[in-house]
Amino acid sequence: MPRRLSPAQRAVQITFVLKGHLKNMQLAYLRAAALLARMRDEKLYRALKHESLEDYADVRLGLQRAALYRYLQIYDWVREFHPAWLARRPKGFIPELTDAYALMWIERRLRDPHLGEALRAELEAMRRKALAGRLSSREFEELRHRGRKRKTSLDALLTGLRALRRRAAAGSDIPAAILDGLDGLIRQVQAAVDAAGHVARLVGLPRSVLARGAARVAKSLRA
Repeated sequence: MPRRLSPAQRAVQITFVLKGHLKNMQLAYLRAAALLARMRDEKLYRALKHESLEDYADVRLGLQRAALYRYLQIYDWVREFHPAWLARRPKGFIPELTDAYALMWIERRLRDPHLGEALRAELEAMRRKALAGRLSSREFEELRHRGRKRKTSLDALLTGLRALRRRAAAGSDIPAAILDGLDGLIRQVQAAVDAAGHVARLVGLPRSVLARGAARVAKSLRA
């Protein structure tokens, strides 16, 4: 008669099986993403009489546009930055789909040359946590929220500077140096807005400099 397993032995056994299932789930989304990319790259959906990959995914797979492009984004990112995950039998940790999306977001921000040292250090720390599977959704959403808040501030600043520039150009007595300085400020802010993720900071241009420049222009307009 087989020996009855203790609760601890059963727990260990079930945990081992669970790890295998979870690993398979992580591999499954990568493999699905790779196959979707093949359909896209080789335009195989046309062989099934579909005009677009979106139509193929919707009709044949029940996959909506947002989900389709998320899989494709994940695949393109993994192929470039983590190709070992696409091996037939990959070793080591592979993040879940939601964690992989967060990691992709973080790594793309880290490619921004305009990042400040403090923000880069924070992103690097979060990247390490994501690679270890320890980045919480709350931490990630807080980071994204700060990025959106910075975007709003930069856009508002850019709009204000452009309005000042138009007013300055309409004044016949505004020195050319003032206009040139304002143009330089606008270029700096525009570069930050255009930077990847819109979480860049103005390199070598502290807020105090922006404030003084805008104040000088406003003072000239009032004179």
